[in-house]
Amino acid sequence: MPKNHPDLHFRELHRLSLADYAGYPELYREYLASGLRLTGMTIGLVVRIQRETCTILAAQPDSAAVAVGETQPLGETWCAAVVAQQRPVAVADAGRDALLPGHAACSQHSPKAYLAAPIWVNNEIYGTLSFFACTPQKEGFSRNDRELIELMARGLSVFIERDQLEQQRLESLHRMQQSIDLFESAFRFAAIGMALVSPEGRWLRVNDAVCQILGYTADELLAIDFQTITHPDDLEADLAYLQEMLAGHRDVYRMEKRYHHRSGRLVWVLLSVSLVRDPAGTPLYFLSQLQDVTEQKRATEVLHKQQRELTASNARLQRLATVDELTEVYNRRAFFDKFNAELERSARAGLFLSVLIIDVDHFKQYNDSFGHPEGDQALRRVAAELERCGRVNDVCARYGGEEFAVVLPDTDEKACLRVAERMRAAVEQISDLRRPLTVSIGCATTVSRHGQQRVVTTEAMLSRADKSLYEAKEGGRNRVVQSPSLVQDPVEAKLTDAAAPT
Repeated sequence: MPKNHPDLHFRELHRLSLADYAGYPELYREYLASGLRLTGMTIGLVVRIQRETCTILAAQPDSAAVAVGETQPLGETWCAAVVAQQRPVAVADAGRDALLPGHAACSQHSPKAYLAAPIWVNNEIYGTLSFFACTPQKEGFSRNDRELIELMARGLSVFIERDQLEQQRLESLHRMQQSIDLFESAFRFAAIGMALVSPEGRWLRVNDAVCQILGYTADELLAIDFQTITHPDDLEADLAYLQEMLAGHRDVYRMEKRYHHRSGRLVWVLLSVSLVRDPAGTPLYFLSQLQDVTEQKRATEVLHKQQRELTASNARLQRLATVDELTEVYNRRAFFDKFNAELERSARAGLFLSVLIIDVDHFKQYNDSFGHPEGDQALRRVAAELERCGRVNDVCARYGGEEFAVVLPDTDEKACLRVAERMRAAVEQISDLRRPLTVSIGCATTVSRHGQQRVVTTEAMLSRADKSLYEAKEGGRNRVVQSPSLVQDPVEAKLTDAAAPT
């Protein structure tokens, strides 16, 4: 039977495909030997092509002066024609063909004929199966010859792909085993609690840290679900997060929750949960991490309590610094702070500002007649009525003894008189004291105007109000007296607290 007979080719290809090879060297040797025998060529090569470089992986016959492992640029080899055409190449007489002359592996043999096919691996040219002859092939290469080389190259492709898949499988198994070993080690010896929980909430597996945190043995936990030992106030939120994860709306969640310890006490835990699904997306189990934060929660509560106490203490100190203890309106120092601020604001914005000085009429007689406790109660009642009659932004303060002072922002003379009269009438109508009381009120008002060089101070305003108070008392008491308005320049206005206490 002729060596290029199709039946002979088929039987040889069948034998090669069924053979069991110890490795790549034996595989290449068998394929090259069969190719040389069936084609009558002189030299056979398996060439690897990577990044425009050709590397000889195998050569036959063994006597061929070819160095396995030798490399050469792809463009200087006849393999370039195979890569360019991406199909088998058959050149019966190189001297009459446009291919590159002088193949590196066969230069000593002056190759004249070339028969090669690409080896495809994962849809890329892995290399070539190449055969050379040192004499031209007068009869040329038949279709059977080209198909034989192509099928042999495909046979190599199948073996290489299968081997690469096997290597990838083994590598994946190795990595998976490493991951399993690492997970097992991390799970068992983790400093924090780790647990696998079913989608229904049953404990599937717990490590020692979980048992230590919750006080149960592993067998006791595996016999119940997490809902059984979760604090009722935390259960609803926990279950809602789980449902969101099962529905695919979130990947993980973290929350602080309470568990009932086996001893009966509550344990605070920082819980982190992720969901593990199978390749089809079906939920398998929850991976939960539990960190005992009971002591941190206690320390935080203690800190918050101390902060609340400090805030309350500061508020009390602030109140003591600004509020008159007897009447619970502003004290004299706070009055001057606010009065100066309002006077500066009125000067800057060109606004009216009024101030009242109020004196309780014949208070010494009331105190002497009914005693200091009754006098104190009377002052509290008067202060309450004055503050009630004021507006939101008005500042009512105890000025000293039985005197009060009120700052009225954004208030002109007419409005000042209305407020003062309302206060006077309110005090006169107090009915729950040992005897009725009245007050005398002196008023002063200022307004900023451009072009005026006069400077209004707190001392000047209070002096005007005090003078009006004197006139009210001289006029028979239980009345309001308004002094003429003061004018200040908004740019030049300067404040002093000469009348403020030191």
